[in-house]
Amino acid sequence: MRTMMVVLLVAVAAMVVVGCAQKREEMPQLDAASIGVTPEAAPVMEETAPPAVTTSEPKEAAGASTTYTMQRGDTLYSLAKRFYGDGKLWTKIADANKDKVRNVNAIPVGTVLTIPPK
Repeated sequence: MRTMMVVLLVAVAAMVVVGCAQKREEMPQLDAASIGVTPEAAPVMEETAPPAVTTSEPKEAAGASTTYTMQRGDTLYSLAKRFYGDGKLWTKIADANKDKVRNVNAIPVGTVLTIPPK
């Protein structure tokens, strides 16, 4: 019984693979001329660099607070490592932003945080 089921599954898989190959061969290949578009009028896909991540890190006097806008992938640990050189100081940033941050593990993108001096 078990051998029969394995043979049946292999047969079904083979039919699916063969059927997909036949469908692919039947599909018409389109080019710009066949749909009436001249090569000059065809859209050109240009590779562009991803947009630069902008942060609001103004250069301020030593001892003054800085602001930072949360970006995708940011964590308080990564911000503490960036601004203080030590990720373990993330609680300093959390304490300075208690009014803006409800959950330190899920800070929405776009939230403007105050980064206190080290």
